[in-house]
Amino acid sequence: MGAQIEKSAAALYVASDIVLKVSQPTKAEANLLKSGSVLVSFFQPFSDPELVRALTEKRITAFSMDLVPRISRAQKLDALSSQSNVAGYKAVILAADTLGTMMPLMMTAAGTVSPAKVFVIGAGVAGLQAVATARRLGAVVEAFDTRPAVKRTD
Repeated sequence: MGAQIEKSAAALYVASDIVLKVSQPTKAEANLLKSGSVLVSFFQPFSDPELVRALTEKRITAFSMDLVPRISRAQKLDALSSQSNVAGYKAVILAADTLGTMMPLMMTAAGTVSPAKVFVIGAGVAGLQAVATARRLGAVVEAFDTRPAVKRTD
C-alpha cells in the first residue's frame, strides 16, 4: 500500500492503526487516536494517570519506550540512549554555530585564537556525546556530574 501524506496531524491520528511518537501525546492527541489502535511513545504512564485512563477508555494498546530497561539484552529497544546521543551531539553543534568563533586552536602568522572552552553538566549518555563532539571540534572540554554512580575514585 505504501505511505501517504495527510493534510493535518488530526487526520493522521484518526487514520492510523499504529502511531510512533517520540514525545508524550497530549490529551487532545490521545482523543484523536483511533479506537483499538497502537501507540509507541515515551509517554511516562506513571506520571500521567489521566493519559493512561484516556488511552484505556479508547482501547489503545500503548508501549511506553521510557520503560524499556537500559540493559544489554534490551539494547535494540533502547530508544532513550540513541535519542540522548543525538541530543548531546546536536547541542554542541548548535552551540558551536552560535559561538561566534571557531572551536579549535587557530594559529597563523597574524596571531593565535585560543580554543573554545566547553563545560558539560551531566556525564550521562547525552553529556558524554557532548564531550566527544566538542573535543572532535577542537574545544578544551570539562565535564561535571553529581550522581554517585559517576564519582571519581582516584
